[in-house]
Amino acid sequence: MTTSMREPTLKTLGLGTVLEIFERGKLPVNTNDLVDQAFGKENSRGSLVVSGANGIVGAGKSMQLGSRLQPFNVPLIALDLPNAPDGIGRHYKGLVKSFGGERAAKIMEGVIRMNYDGKVGVISIGRQS
Repeated sequence: MTTSMREPTLKTLGLGTVLEIFERGKLPVNTNDLVDQAFGKENSRGSLVVSGANGIVGAGKSMQLGSRLQPFNVPLIALDLPNAPDGIGRHYKGLVKSFGGERAAKIMEGVIRMNYDGKVGVISIGRQS
């Protein structure tokens, strides 16, 4: 028997162990229901905000999460400082390579880029296309 310091997260959430999930032969949750719970119903969804979206980590997360949330029409707010280099733009070729041009364009349609200096309000807002 394996001993651990704490109960596995899946089990804590009432989803069972990884082995039990595989034995049941289906995932314990429905993605549509989870998106509805996190972002609201489809006709009134909220958005996901990525702060520091043009940084190395932020740009990658923006692309990763944007691609996962795009089928559910969840907008992604990419927030960064006004003079931050365009980290998201640098990832676009990889997005096209992974998903193809059409899907990459759809993903980027859901990305709303915002620059904010922390003082005077939003400097610029624009949808990526």
